[in-house]
Amino acid sequence: MNEPAFHKITPRTIRVWQIGNFISNLFFFALPAAYAAVFGMNGFHFWVVTGVTSVIFILWMLSIFLMPYLAWKHWRYAINEKEIDLKRGVLFKTRTLIPLSRVQHVDTRQGPLLRWYNLSTVTISTAATTHEIPGLDTQIAGRVRRQISTYARLAEEDV
Repeated sequence: MNEPAFHKITPRTIRVWQIGNFISNLFFFALPAAYAAVFGMNGFHFWVVTGVTSVIFILWMLSIFLMPYLAWKHWRYAINEKEIDLKRGVLFKTRTLIPLSRVQHVDTRQGPLLRWYNLSTVTISTAATTHEIPGLDTQIAGRVRRQISTYARLAEEDV
């Protein structure tokens, strides 16, 4: 069986994911701050707060600078007349095949950050779950949505 022609998502997605991780992971710095507020900053507690803050800072930096790049590097999608093939994952690789006969509807989605970077997410809904193709140029996302919709109609007629 031939491997389908996979497409990559837009590199601008890396910046969107970096900004999202920057904001969402700031919450974790509240943990050592709360610990310091409860136990103070003397002796042993100083080292606990310093150690935990250092670990959180290192993980925060990795989530901003390394993980979005690796996630982007491993994200692929392919669409043909029979199925949608999604490949993703850094540590745990996931490959999802969505039969077009199971597709109920297809949407494009944009939040403020995606709109700023002129990107969209294509959302594919089946009876079981919802799948996403993130970080597509808005025009390409529209084309992908129409292509999936057309193929899904053809697959429905074949059933």
